[in-house]
Amino acid sequence: MIKEICPVTETIKLIGKKWNLLILKNLSEESMSFNELKRNLNGISSKTLSESLAYLSKEGLIVRNVKVNSPIRVEYSLTKKANGLKPVLEDMGKWGKKWL
Repeated sequence: MIKEICPVTETIKLIGKKWNLLILKNLSEESMSFNELKRNLNGISSKTLSESLAYLSKEGLIVRNVKVNSPIRVEYSLTKKANGLKPVLEDMGKWGKKWL
């Protein structure tokens, strides 16, 4: 018997950590630098943010863009894959406003 994979379970495994969802939510609005994300994510440590960004990048949800200006600027943005999560994040916000 082949066990069927549950898409909800797999999605939760991918994005279910608290900071991952909040990073994706912030990046769904605009590209941001590491420091901008850190300021917006009240309470996250630099280490946790760095690890979360690396994980989300490895999973193909965000991309690290290096802007070769003076000074060099690094920004993070959502990939096409992660853009599909925007409606989910918006619905979570609507649900929270209604029920919390």
